[in-house]
Amino acid sequence: MRAYLKVIAILLLPLAFVIFYAYSPIQIPPPGWKLSKASIPFPSPEKEKSSAIETLPLKEISKDSLPPQEEVEGALPDTTSHRILFFGDSMVEGLLRRMNCYAFANGHKMTNVVWYSSTTEIWAQTDTLHYFINKVKPTFVMISLGSNEQFIKNAAGREACIRQILKELGNTPYVWIGVPAWRQDTGINDLTKRIVGEDHYFDSRGLTLQRGSDRMHPTFHAASLWMDTIAVWMASPATAHPIRMNIPTDGRKHIYKTYALQPIRTP
Repeated sequence: MRAYLKVIAILLLPLAFVIFYAYSPIQIPPPGWKLSKASIPFPSPEKEKSSAIETLPLKEISKDSLPPQEEVEGALPDTTSHRILFFGDSMVEGLLRRMNCYAFANGHKMTNVVWYSSTTEIWAQTDTLHYFINKVKPTFVMISLGSNEQFIKNAAGREACIRQILKELGNTPYVWIGVPAWRQDTGINDLTKRIVGEDHYFDSRGLTLQRGSDRMHPTFHAASLWMDTIAVWMASPATAHPIRMNIPTDGRKHIYKTYALQPIRTP
């Protein structure tokens, strides 16, 4: 009887994997890449106390809350369809679900790269970004980095890393999504904003976001509201290169290629 139950268990394992993969937005990457879909918390913040940031309520965006369509379109210099590369740390995982819906609604194609626990330093010192730029050949780039560097002692030391990332982008239009800080950081937000400029940087500080069990990552629902707010900004003249980002209305989830990269293990 026990042998019979073991056979059933062995047969059920592949089936469970197939069902999980079918509904997951993650695509298995090329040979040599390792996957990680686990919810990996950020490194623990510095022990010293810091003041809480001032927050503003984040409201759900509806079609009625957006400017009239004619007005939005009239403000857009670029209404073409884009190949969008969205890369960064684990914050990308929450944002990409809603961003995929925006891409589908506006004729864009998405490629998402979630590198868990990554930093500007890791992206700048490896050839990962170079690989995906050559693979995707994006016409627009979205970046979400800095969450794992909120409490480093020398934030100014990451300037060269940020500039190296921008150098890799070349002349490709981009936006950098700032850290949805849950505490006062040690300077990474201000540093990034200064280097990339306000018309490339969405400052996420001050937004009230419901957090998950780790008290750092926004819940998927909160991340969707966060992405709605980012989308309005991306379609506005406040950005260096506004693109079409009409709000999705079909209510469906849309899946594009998504690569999940394992954290780099240090000795």
